[in-house]
Amino acid sequence: KIDLLGLGMLSAVERCVESIARRTGTPIDLSRIPYDDAATYAAIQSAETTGVFQIESRAQMQSLRRTKPASLDDLTIQVAIVRPGPIQGGAVNPYIERLQRLRADPDYEVPYEHPSLAGPLRDTLGTIIFQDQVLEVAIAFAGFSAGEAEGLRRAMRRRRSQAAIEAYHRRFVEGAIARGADEATALRVFSMIEGFSGFGFPKAHGAAFGLLAYQSTWLRVHHGRDLLCALLNEQPMGFYPPDALVHEAQRRGFAVLAPDVNASAAECTVDGEGRVRIGLGYVAGVRAQEIAALVAAREEDGPFRTLAD
Repeated sequence: KIDLLGLGMLSAVERCVESIARRTGTPIDLSRIPYDDAATYAAIQSAETTGVFQIESRAQMQSLRRTKPASLDDLTIQVAIVRPGPIQGGAVNPYIERLQRLRADPDYEVPYEHPSLAGPLRDTLGTIIFQDQVLEVAIAFAGFSAGEAEGLRRAMRRRRSQAAIEAYHRRFVEGAIARGADEATALRVFSMIEGFSGFGFPKAHGAAFGLLAYQSTWLRVHHGRDLLCALLNEQPMGFYPPDALVHEAQRRGFAVLAPDVNASAAECTVDGEGRVRIGLGYVAGVRAQEIAALVAAREEDGPFRTLAD
């Protein structure tokens, strides 16, 4: 399945990198940027993430202030936790509370419903946040085979047959009891999995999105004007409309200039003084081919001198 929002941000990031290279003459390789940049993590932890991939919604911003991501591993969990699966499975508040306690007290022992869950749920502090963990829990806790675990995940995700889910339910509880869990614990763990039957990320998906979230935040922090232009030129995309992106940039002190028939290109640009100039393409009611012809005429014959010209 193609994630159109992800493709849009990838395109915006590519535009941003090209803009920086044109302006500064220095290409940026995002695979080589520092992934421990203090200013980037400060922006993430304070939820200064408007325009950033995946962590720009109000729900994500509220969560960022509580989780304070400090690494790519933290961001992998962060982009995955504000999803129907972890929310319905009751993972969000326990994960955040345990994370905060662990940071305050490194000797804090994370509680697990059963010792067999310490392996599959260690990274997420005893909660189910990734799709992969549904399979791992079924195998480690209830003794499912890999095929049975995948069947359970599919049955819950698609909700095809209540009878099939009930059969897996019985098999899960019986398997957990056979491996030393009591019935109440087995039922609680199954309810965690059942709640996760809504949409959730595989861990690899979360890691890829977390990386793009970091890279786009790094660009926002260190090349905010170029990123703003890229986002405006890539519209429609993202969580915020163009006027919200512009107002946020102005709040940060960026100069944003209106379209100008003699100064604007068809798309938004950053001028030599670091000001963002809105492109002529944002003028309502004017067709793209007319803008292209106007810009071409100006480049050939120089600035327009009169309205008639």
